[in-house]
Amino acid sequence: MHINRVLLLVMLLLFVFAPAIGHWITEEPARWYRPQIVWLGLILVVAVSMYRDARRGN
Repeated sequence: MHINRVLLLVMLLLFVFAPAIGHWITEEPARWYRPQIVWLGLILVVAVSMYRDARRGN
């Protein structure tokens, strides 16, 4: 089974930085919009990835 290196790197970074990201999201001042920033970033990463795959013909 082949594991994509980028996916493995992202999973490792999430594992390492998850506590800091969780604390940043739930921190008190201006807390309401931070989860939306995280979701927007995730949507943008997926959109760019899909756009690149479509241009390559995969």
